[in-house]
Amino acid sequence: MKPGRILLGILAGLSLQAASARAQRDLPYLEPRGEAVQLIVDGAPYLALAGELHNSSPSSPAYMAPIWDRLAKNNVKTVIGAASWELVEPEEGRYDFTAVDDQIKQARARGIRLVMIWFGAYKNAESKYAPSWVRRDETRFPRAARTGSNAMGAFFTTMLSAFNDRLAEADARAFAALMRHIKKVDRDQTIIMMQVENEVGLLGDSRDRSAQANAAWSQQVPAELMAYLRTHRNMLKPSLVELWGRQGFRETGSWAEVFGSDPLAEEVFMAWGFGRYVDRVAKAGAAEYALPMFANAWLGPQPGALVPGQYPSGGPVARMMDVWKAAAPSLALLAPDIYVKEFDETLALYRRADNPIFVPEAKLDAGNLFIALGKHAAIGFSPFGIEDAPDGHDVFNAYRTLNGMTGPIARAQAEGRIRGFKLPVGGKWEERLGGYDISITGPGSTLGAFGAGTGAEAVKTSGYGLIIQQSDDEYLVVGRGIAIKFAAPDREVEIDSAQEGTFENGRWIAGRTLNGDERYALFPTDDLRIVRMKLLRRRL
Repeated sequence: MKPGRILLGILAGLSLQAASARAQRDLPYLEPRGEAVQLIVDGAPYLALAGELHNSSPSSPAYMAPIWDRLAKNNVKTVIGAASWELVEPEEGRYDFTAVDDQIKQARARGIRLVMIWFGAYKNAESKYAPSWVRRDETRFPRAARTGSNAMGAFFTTMLSAFNDRLAEADARAFAALMRHIKKVDRDQTIIMMQVENEVGLLGDSRDRSAQANAAWSQQVPAELMAYLRTHRNMLKPSLVELWGRQGFRETGSWAEVFGSDPLAEEVFMAWGFGRYVDRVAKAGAAEYALPMFANAWLGPQPGALVPGQYPSGGPVARMMDVWKAAAPSLALLAPDIYVKEFDETLALYRRADNPIFVPEAKLDAGNLFIALGKHAAIGFSPFGIEDAPDGHDVFNAYRTLNGMTGPIARAQAEGRIRGFKLPVGGKWEERLGGYDISITGPGSTLGAFGAGTGAEAVKTSGYGLIIQQSDDEYLVVGRGIAIKFAAPDREVEIDSAQEGTFENGRWIAGRTLNGDERYALFPTDDLRIVRMKLLRRRL
């Protein structure tokens, strides 16, 4: 099948998901719009400028009580909370939604939206959030088996097998009960997305070697997976094409016959197993209440974790995305948790027509927010452990500046007229946008710029921001610690006017007109500023 037809099929699938959501009281949904896929909430694009709570924080309403006001004061409009299976179903068939209800109540009271994590059978490649009645019954819910000497397996010891239908059935039943309850109590749609499980995969070995897993390994590769690989062959990740090609692109046979028997082949097997498991849980929940659902990834390979099992084998890492897309069609997207320094490069691996960018976990780094929004058309960004961030942190200040800009940013994402950047001291970023070549430099020294004793040394911070083309000769620049220059072929370009301002609900509120001394430092190193620039082109 031609790539163009495949792309149309992908977009059609997203449109069907959107139509299904609209049929259920206009629920939030994902929709292709121009060059982006956007999260639609209350009929308009929504940017989740978020923060994820520490895992245990949302389990206690009392613990959370002082945190909600701090987050609201610091401009956090979306919080990633959690519902854990151990609390939701402490005894089989008896449900307790106390912690979930409190999160909804407290967020709603402050105008905060929620993304809710389901800590079901899997959390960080372990099963410690499964209820005690599940973990104690190893006959009904057997553990995964590992034979490797990987130290990760010795540390991450509690792991249930994903190749057990009884576990999937119990997990799915509890998640369905949760979604049914949310539908009943959350009539204002405070919760806008659901994460199903958390960083699934197997540590300590490249595949599960329990009896049930071994039986699955010896069976034929499922026809659904082979059909997906065959249909999407021209669009598959190169690493998966290479892996499949080692066996001559076989389309039938056992897992070993089609992919081989080494850890890389076993990762494909585990990705299908975990993908099918998560899809089964997500599908059960969506049948009750069809919020957009996604899975997140503990990244790999990465330094110190180069082979499957050193990072969670079978998780939705970038090179397993195609397997997960085939295994888990109920998921709207696969999301990377990014703690590695290659933030931009990681997003490039995950961004594709059927996978909009959402970052549910990341370091507390404001510059990465602008890379996500401006370069990769992200629908959201969420540093982890947000309650630990000090008041007035750069991330909070960025949220304050950007919260009123959702409309302008989303339209620019859809129309491809936005860029994002992050620069170290002395760094430089160059790109063409509209009719101009734009050069942006990061923080630098101004010592002696206006004579002896003037200026200051470079601040040891990064410069970052967004640039949006408004019209042929007008740009919005959101920036901190940067200097910007515009150039055009056979023209001399100067700033005709520069006006600082803010946005409130998408409406521009004009501030000072910046000229004179302020023109030399339009974007200071100690604050984030929005400047509307009009340019003048003169013939040379």
